Amino acid sequence: LAISAIVFLIAWFNGPELIKGWKRFERAYLERVHLALDAIYSRRSPKSFFYTHMLGLSATVLLVSSSLGVLNGILIGVVGGMLPWAMLSRAKRKRRESIEEQLPDALVSMSNSLRAGLTLPQSMGILVDNTAPPISEEFDLLLKEHRLGLTLDEAMTNMSERVQSKNLDLVITSIQVARIAGGNLPQVFEDTATAIREISRLEAKIATMTAQGRLQAWVLGSLPIVMGFLIYKVDPTMIAPLWEDPLGYIILFFIAVMLIVG
Repeated sequence: LAISAIVFLIAWFNGPELIKGWKRFERAYLERVHLALDAIYSRRSPKSFFYTHMLGLSATVLLVSSSLGVLNGILIGVVGGMLPWAMLSRAKRKRRESIEEQLPDALVSMSNSLRAGLTLPQSMGILVDNTAPPISEEFDLLLKEHRLGLTLDEAMTNMSERVQSKNLDLVITSIQVARIAGGNLPQVFEDTATAIREISRLEAKIATMTAQGRLQAWVLGSLPIVMGFLIYKVDPTMIAPLWEDPLGYIILFFIAVMLIVG
């Protein structure tokens, strides 16, 4: 009740400034989330994303604050504020991985089209018509930018900046060098596809060899949290000072820092 009264008084005396600040925050949020949703070709409305996030976050913070204390509510608010951005980042990473998986077959397709006598833009058009998303969406946007007046190199550079994939960067660099130097572009595509497949094979082998170490890291990292939960279930009074005493928050902070460093 005291917190609600304080918030009400602040809003009452600083209403116009709070509204302006909220509008600035909303505008910056919508601009950022619009770019993030565009990057993963999502059809969701940025405003819908914004208000769902804000309402869910507010309800969660109020619920946690009323049951576990204000400081825990603030902590949950910080985590909840970062969660949607982490989800968008994960979606973008998954999309990039899907593009990298499709890239060798896409290069072979364009190589075959070039050998059949088509130009590079025409071979990209064939790729768009006969390949599943997400790689078809990226090449479709590349061709649209090219038709609107950008050079092919500029459109490919834009695609490289959108996807941010080292394998796609390798492909674009190979295309640009071959176009300038006058190389055999179909052969360049086939060689690049072979190189990307070999890189993917080596990366998969490395991931397999390091799987045990990464699993150990997850187990050791989650062990303090699991043990804290078990202690709380056995005797809540033993561990309650960690969130009831200011010194407990300091201890939790250093625990979190050491876990992250570890």
